[in-house]
Amino acid sequence: MSNKIGFTDLIDLDEGLKAKRKLLTVTSIILLALSFTGAQVQEANTFILKLKFANQNGLGILFVLSILFLMVRYYNYAKPYHDKLYERWTKRLLSKPHFYSHCPHSDEDDGIVADSRSSELDANMHQNVQRWDYSYKCGKPFVRYLVHVWGYNQHEDEDRMEQVNIYSRFGIKIYLVSIWLEAKEQFKSFFTHRENLDILAPYLLGIFAIASYYFSAELLKLLALLSPTVSK
Repeated sequence: MSNKIGFTDLIDLDEGLKAKRKLLTVTSIILLALSFTGAQVQEANTFILKLKFANQNGLGILFVLSILFLMVRYYNYAKPYHDKLYERWTKRLLSKPHFYSHCPHSDEDDGIVADSRSSELDANMHQNVQRWDYSYKCGKPFVRYLVHVWGYNQHEDEDRMEQVNIYSRFGIKIYLVSIWLEAKEQFKSFFTHRENLDILAPYLLGIFAIASYYFSAELLKLLALLSPTVSK
């Protein structure tokens, strides 16, 4: 029996992450409940005294500020998992034939990763290059790169790197296909890899809760339209 701890197990065992996720989730759900139902918090009992809330609008702002603070605190704990999620979904993306494919019976490869190799790397690929790695990088909004790292010896500090802008190198058609495949992979990941929801769902809930507070009137009107009418 293997004792190796998987990625989802690491998330489940991280007590600090779970505590911050719970605080953010509960606070967001409370604000959602206030926004969707129009309920008001009249008072709260503490260990020292009883508080009565006269300014309901100020209470909503307090929840919004609390959610923003908790999202920052949660991100502090979740940052290593964000990096791991990024590494995992980009590797799955690069395994698609559009990006890279390799013939098991020869040294031939195909895809935009192979096509984006520099002339130096391509010329020495099967002779002097001892290692070659590639990755997918998200730059500024909607700017995507293919990054090549290769070395001629065992000293990694002497490795060479080249960053290729997909749009500049291949044009709009290949760029749009790459963006479409990326969007599909990220969307599918929410249903096929539970760690995505484990890490990202609290942010989505927090953002939705804040939006529901500022658009509560519109939400109540929408709920009134969706609610079944009872004939008397």
